[in-house]
Amino acid sequence: MQVLLCVGEDAAPLARALATAWREAAPSCDVTTVVLPEPAPPGEAPAGVFVPLAALGLATVAGPEEGPLAAPVAASDLVVVHVPALDGTTLREGHVPAAVAAAAPHAVPVVVLAGRSEVSRREWSGAGVSGVHETGADVLAATGRVARTWAPSWA
Repeated sequence: MQVLLCVGEDAAPLARALATAWREAAPSCDVTTVVLPEPAPPGEAPAGVFVPLAALGLATVAGPEEGPLAAPVAASDLVVVHVPALDGTTLREGHVPAAVAAAAPHAVPVVVLAGRSEVSRREWSGAGVSGVHETGADVLAATGRVARTWAPSWA
């Protein structure tokens, strides 16, 4: 089973420990870690572009296929995103929606490891997240439990 573990720059030192905890709990997994750059603060994002599709004879506009998640997600069976807190903002902006957007075309489930979660199951489910697990203070032990849940030994 291919697992893609996504962490922000703030959790980069923790990434190796998380990957090791996952591998120890689910030895059949091959874990790849991606450190994602921090998103631009609100107001600094580039403005959208209006494209008159019908006037140009187009049905759709292809989205950007590049990015740090495009190729690794396509080769993965599961995407795991670590965030210190999952709230309304991190559910709509940043690493979680980036992972969901990259995983959706490949039907790859996205699981969030959150220090704490402030969103309901309905909210995260509606955002395209397959599971949310609060880690609390002992993130490594929680990572092992999540690994055994999503990648059982018989898989």
